[in-house]
Amino acid sequence: MLDPYAVPGQDRKAQLHVHTTRSDGRHPPEAVAERYRAAGFSFLAVTDHDVVTDTSGLSDGEFCVVQGVELTLPGPVRPLGPHLGCLLVRELPRARVAQRVVEEVTAHGGLAGLNHPSWTGNLWTGRWTSSRARRLRGIRFVEVWNPHSDPDLDTRRWVEVVQRHGPAHPVSPVASDDLHHDGQFGKAWVVVRAEEVSQRALREAFRAGAVYATTGPQARFGVRDGCVVVESDASRVRFYDRHGRLRVEVARGFAQYEPAPQDGFVRAECLGRSAGRAWSAAFWVVEA
Repeated sequence: MLDPYAVPGQDRKAQLHVHTTRSDGRHPPEAVAERYRAAGFSFLAVTDHDVVTDTSGLSDGEFCVVQGVELTLPGPVRPLGPHLGCLLVRELPRARVAQRVVEEVTAHGGLAGLNHPSWTGNLWTGRWTSSRARRLRGIRFVEVWNPHSDPDLDTRRWVEVVQRHGPAHPVSPVASDDLHHDGQFGKAWVVVRAEEVSQRALREAFRAGAVYATTGPQARFGVRDGCVVVESDASRVRFYDRHGRLRVEVARGFAQYEPAPQDGFVRAECLGRSAGRAWSAAFWVVEA
């Protein structure tokens, strides 16, 4: 099995989708950054709508604020269309076709992904359809939880994208609170395994797939003696194969599952007592 978490470093909290007064958020970048810093986050991406917000001066050795943008892809014209998350970017991408945007962002060392795939906003043009998502090559993440969309549909879209990209190109599950106002703060986040708090370390965590998404439950995922192992404070753990079939459900926070070759890959979900949920990366079963 390929273990995406078999990398050096420690687990660190990251929020990768927030808005400020530079677009439609209610607080300036400085206030937003300070709030996440005080809440124990190590990474924050400021992703205002269709503008790259300057984050210089907001980082230090224990807290890294990176530039990003939530780009509206014309569908057929702005402001209609779905949203593409672009992280670690210095300027607004020039391309407007989705595939070219992903290639441009990647060429400059950034990360691109699908934001709230099942979102029905923008007059129902905001959804990432199955066919469009599967055609897009090179993305690094898909939001499986966002306050504006359906997590079950979003998870299904993420699984489709993981299948399309295969084991050599990890696509991480991401949960975001999509901060616009105070009521959304802290609803969801991701945990990345990184050696240090830096842009480079964040980039490498996503390239390795050493990321999990959560709306509360904490977990530790890995491989031991041929089994996917989960240690979590959740009350239940479920294992699914690449086809979305439930393979095992365990009514406690520690669980393990030995995949069969026909599973393709295995992923775990941790279900908390208060409806919280965590999503592991995909553990691919490959021939030696």
